[in-house]
Amino acid sequence: MTYPSETITVKQYSTAVVAQGALFVSIVSVAHSFAHIRIGAVGAENLEMERLNLGEFVHYKCPDGALYEIRLLSVEGFDTATLLVTRTE
Repeated sequence: MTYPSETITVKQYSTAVVAQGALFVSIVSVAHSFAHIRIGAVGAENLEMERLNLGEFVHYKCPDGALYEIRLLSVEGFDTATLLVTRTE
């Protein structure tokens, strides 16, 4: 089964709600080629990635069993990150 992807652009110190409200992605800080992100879901512990480099991804499993891949696509200035969020199972 193929799931749709979402591209999100999030400012530093902000949180995006994605995957129809199932997932929260916060940008803690942004540097020239990486971002510090925090991922969470209702009823689950947060996952923190202090240095997610351009092109790298992290997997996050929600309490309902859904697995998401969050990939850093770009950083703009020192305050904005663009990520691709894809449900993989």
